[in-house]
Amino acid sequence: MSVNTIKMEGISKHFFSTQALNNVDFECRSGEVHALVGLNGAGKSTLINVLGGVHIKDEGQITLNGKPIDIANPIEARTHGISIIHQEYSLINELSISRNIFLGRELYKGRSPFLDYKEMDRQVNVLLEKFELCLSPNMLVNELNSGQKQFIEIIRSLMTDSWLIVMDEPTSALSEKDKEKLFDFIERLKAENIGIIYISHHMPEIFGIADEVTVMRDGRRIDTYKISETSESVVVKSMIGEDLKDFIKPEKHHIGEEIITVEDMNLGERLKDVNFSIRKGEILVMTGLRGSGIEEIANAVYGLEPGAIGKVFYKGEELSLRKGPEYKLRKRIGFVSANRDKDGILHPQSVKDNISLPTIKKLTKFGYIDLTREIQLAEKGIRETTLKTESYDTQIKFLSGGNKQKACFARWLDNDVDFLMLLEPTRGVDVHAKAEIYRVIEELSEKGLTVLIVSYEIDEVMMCADRVIVMFDGEKVLECGQEELERGKILAAIAGVGIERNEGCE
Repeated sequence: MSVNTIKMEGISKHFFSTQALNNVDFECRSGEVHALVGLNGAGKSTLINVLGGVHIKDEGQITLNGKPIDIANPIEARTHGISIIHQEYSLINELSISRNIFLGRELYKGRSPFLDYKEMDRQVNVLLEKFELCLSPNMLVNELNSGQKQFIEIIRSLMTDSWLIVMDEPTSALSEKDKEKLFDFIERLKAENIGIIYISHHMPEIFGIADEVTVMRDGRRIDTYKISETSESVVVKSMIGEDLKDFIKPEKHHIGEEIITVEDMNLGERLKDVNFSIRKGEILVMTGLRGSGIEEIANAVYGLEPGAIGKVFYKGEELSLRKGPEYKLRKRIGFVSANRDKDGILHPQSVKDNISLPTIKKLTKFGYIDLTREIQLAEKGIRETTLKTESYDTQIKFLSGGNKQKACFARWLDNDVDFLMLLEPTRGVDVHAKAEIYRVIEELSEKGLTVLIVSYEIDEVMMCADRVIVMFDGEKVLECGQEELERGKILAAIAGVGIERNEGCE
C-alpha cells in the first residue's frame, strides 16, 4: 500500500497588517492521524485553509510526494485528494443524503441530460453499508442528527477519492455516543490508508486517536510530537507557553431566593412535563444527549420555540413564552446561542458592534451612540475573555471560531441582566480560554447573577455546576446538587441506563 505525503514548508500568510502564519512547516502522511492544536487564533484554520485552497499563501511551498503543487482554490485541492470538513456543516438540509454527496458532480445516464439517480444511490449505499451506517440514501439531511451529518460529510470526501481528510473540531456538536462512533470511523479510515488532520482542543481525544500532534502558537509552528513520546501537560504548555492554571470551582455559601421557575413545560414529543427552578447566584447545568430537550428548554424560555406550552415565572412574575428576545432582554434576561455563525453574530459588523449589540439602546441618546462607552465595553469584553483580535474594529467574520464564541459571551459581561442562559458556552474554545470563561461565569454568579448552562461535555458539567439536571428523551430523569455529583451516575442518566424518570441522586 503506497504512502502519500503532503509537506508544507515555510508557509506565511498576511491579512492586511496581521501576520496569520509565519514560516510554518507541516507534514502529514496517509494512514495516520495528525492532530493540529493551538489556542484560538494560533493559525490552525488559516494553515488548513491554505492547504484547502480557500486562502493563497504569500510565501512557502507545498509538495505532494516530493513534487511541488499549486493549490489556488478548493477544486485544485480536491484534484490532489485533499478534502476539508469545516466545523460548520456544508450540507443542504432540504436535499437527500445522495443528492448532497453528488452535488456538483452528478452522474448522468450515458450521454443524455437525465440524472442517473439509481446509480448515485447505489454508490452511496455501498459506503453507508461499508461503514455500518443504517441510513437510506434518500433520507433528507434535516432528518439526521449531528453525528450522522458528520459521517455524511466524511463519506462525501471519500466519494471524491480523497486520501487526506481535514476534520475541524469534528466532535464539537456530537454526543458522547456519537464521538465513540466517530473514533471507530476514523480507525476504519486509517485502515483504508486515509490520512486525517484532526483539529481539536480536547486533549483526551487527541491522545486517544492521533499518531502525531503539531502545536501552533501566534502563527508559528512550535513543535511536533509523537503521541507515544509526549504527554497532555507537555502539549498544553507548548500551546500557551506556560503551565495551565486549572479552574477550581470555589465552594459556594450564598445562594438566594428562587429567580426562575418552570412548570409543566411541554413541546410535542421533545419536552414532556418539565419542572425545575433556579435560585439567585446559582449555576444550573442541564445536560443529556443531543435531542434530549435541553436546548429546547432554554430556547422556549427565551421565546424561540413557538410551540412550547407551560408556565415560566421570573422573579414572581409570569413570563410570556410567545414573546421573544427583545421582551426577554427588557426583563433583564440574556442568552448565548449554540450556533454562533447562524444566529449568534452579525458577520459584516465589527467585534465592537457585536459585543455592544444588547446594550446599544442604552448607549444611544438623541439618536447618537456613546462611542466612548461602547469602546470601553468592547475592550472589557475582549480583555476578560482573552478574545484575540487585531482591533475591536475588525470584522468579526475574520475571527477564528473560538474567538467568535468569546465575542458572543463577552457581550453579556457588563450588561444589566439578572439571568443568563449559555448554550454550549465553550464550544470550539481552547483549553486556556475555557478556564478563563469558567472563572468569569463563577465571578458573575458570586455577584448574584443566575446562570443556566446547556452543555454536552461531562467535564464541563462537573466543573461548573452548583446543580445538575439530566434530560433523556424530553424528560427530566436526574437532578442533584454539587455535593451529590457522581460522574458515573450522570453518564448513565445521559445514556438512559438504569434510572427511573425524575429520580434524585439519593
